[in-house]
Amino acid sequence: MFSKKKKEEELFSEMRKDAVSGEWILVASGRAKRPHAFRRKGEKTSPMDDCPFEGERINGSMPLLWYPHPSSLKKDVLEDWFVQVITNKYPAVMPHADRTCAVAGDDGPYERIDGVGYHEVIITRPHERSLGQMTVEEASLVVRAYRERFAALKKDPCIKYILIFHNHGREAGASINHPHSQLIALPIVSPDVQRSVHGSKKFYEAHAACIHCRMISWELEDKRRIVYENKDFLVIAPYASRISFELRMYPKIHDPHFDLLPEERIETAADALTTALRKLGSALKDPAYNFFIHTTPTSNHMEHYHWHMEILPKISVPAGLELGAGIDVTVIKPEEVPSLLR
Repeated sequence: MFSKKKKEEELFSEMRKDAVSGEWILVASGRAKRPHAFRRKGEKTSPMDDCPFEGERINGSMPLLWYPHPSSLKKDVLEDWFVQVITNKYPAVMPHADRTCAVAGDDGPYERIDGVGYHEVIITRPHERSLGQMTVEEASLVVRAYRERFAALKKDPCIKYILIFHNHGREAGASINHPHSQLIALPIVSPDVQRSVHGSKKFYEAHAACIHCRMISWELEDKRRIVYENKDFLVIAPYASRISFELRMYPKIHDPHFDLLPEERIETAADALTTALRKLGSALKDPAYNFFIHTTPTSNHMEHYHWHMEILPKISVPAGLELGAGIDVTVIKPEEVPSLLR
């Protein structure tokens, strides 16, 4: 009985809604058992020999998806994997039983919903080579893995939103220093995404145009905030950057759905992403950073939206104004960022 109760506590996952702000909080107590979960800044990271992301079958079973290195001569040998997708050993949300969707309920004045969903890890090799150090051909496999797993999980009717993100460095929340990204499929659409979708919808209803397309057109004309561009993608320092050196990557052609990214644009997406990360790494001496993909929720086409990536380096700590008033402060003008990242 004791061990069963302990197991249930370890696997607890629940989403709780703030009754005033409407923000959702994810309570995933089992993740406290992750390796290095409470490690202090400055401690040494695990060497390659101790890395849980090395080996052939990382979770003891076949990966959900894997690709060999582009130059590999053994295309069907798992031990030569370059990109591998596995289920997270310490999930923030957990798959539903018997295809039952998350159950919502009340707890006094509060709302709650079961933490039902999927949590996957997209791992790359080698051990100490970050995404920004990859060739375009290598990074294309990572982008393809993002797209394929997103498309697969989007088919589940219980899933409302899928977030793909990457944490680089301890300050950005990476508990394991081996390069990896994560995918979390959620039973709710977060207020942050709802605000973004609502803002684009409001502009579309007023002007019959995509606000992101309008921004892209202006940025291409203005040129002051362009960090990089190729034929399909644009990387800019946003006009209203939340933090210094924030970057955003947009497809130049209107496209609401990341999972429908055409095969012919995977390579140019990888080129834009790796170039942006490489510029940040060179100018800021390999800073910690987070990047994530914002795209449409799964249950609505929302053709007015425009998917994009947001890259946020961790070079400052939120203080009173940011935390108390929700007003972000940046000490670098976005117009200065392109020259500083050359």
